[in-house]
Amino acid sequence: MREKNYRQFLENPTFVSRYIDQNINWYVSYLAGRRGIGRLWRYPFAHLMKSFFLKNYFEKRVICGIVDIPYVEIVLTTKCTLRCEHCANLMQYFSNKMQYTGTLAGVIESLECLMSKISSIGKLRLIGGEPFLFKEMPQLLDYIESKKQILTYDIVTNASIDIKEPVLQRLKKSKKNCKVSISDYSHVSGVRLKQMSIFENLKKYNIPFTLLKSETWVKTEKIYKRGRSKEQNIASFLACYQKKCTSLIGGENHLAPKGGMFVCGVASSLAKLKGFAEFQGDYVDLMNDETDKILEFYARDFYQVCDYCQDFSKPIEAVTSAIQTREVLQIGQ
Repeated sequence: MREKNYRQFLENPTFVSRYIDQNINWYVSYLAGRRGIGRLWRYPFAHLMKSFFLKNYFEKRVICGIVDIPYVEIVLTTKCTLRCEHCANLMQYFSNKMQYTGTLAGVIESLECLMSKISSIGKLRLIGGEPFLFKEMPQLLDYIESKKQILTYDIVTNASIDIKEPVLQRLKKSKKNCKVSISDYSHVSGVRLKQMSIFENLKKYNIPFTLLKSETWVKTEKIYKRGRSKEQNIASFLACYQKKCTSLIGGENHLAPKGGMFVCGVASSLAKLKGFAEFQGDYVDLMNDETDKILEFYARDFYQVCDYCQDFSKPIEAVTSAIQTREVLQIGQ
């Protein structure tokens, strides 16, 4: 793609919303820094940059074909210590037979392939399932800390298992802006949580953390191929609360052998449950696709996977968060 064509992305409202605006908002948060007295001067500086510099900065980089990914999640495992009926990432659909857990080598290969095509990742989020079930977490954190392209990262946990000592030790030594994000499910009956011991250990090692309080979720309706028109799926995507997410998961066989970058957690999970072939064209093949494909990915407003979700252009029902189910849910035909 010649340089003059990159300008077309800046005229695409979907690209501006998903890429330019996301990069600006992330960088403002990055410049403002961690909580503390230093924010008294960092916060106004960050918003000064937003008003007079950042938009032009990221637009110029796009014109030059430079890619800065604002945010990406990487799925370390679909194994989870809970089974939430309305999990937005579809962990409730994974049977024991279908579970996926990446290897340390495989996760690093995926990230290396991605970073060979881009300039930076603003925020890398490690998710599951329950990411602290990933046994090689300390070694993965060593790798993340060594990569200058990864500017910040966090790990999202449901607080049902304690964080092991080697992980705490590694997070304590972090030179990056990192934190542990703890989903607060204390309102859910019958769920055993380790919140207090996790809080104590994170405070003991001076590791930043955030408590994600949310007593309601968007109800995840039955997952099945609905057969909507392209126009209906575009309308649903543009209204979807996950359209600014990006999810990376390991590959399979000859299709995306080093993994794929998908539009959301639903998409990456369905690729594992249904097979990558079902969604060819929806994702960035981390090994074989060129850098241009990543910018094109952010400019798209249609993904085949959207046909499996409820229509987000219509009123959405809220449910109590983290309702548990014993059942492994099945994708409809």
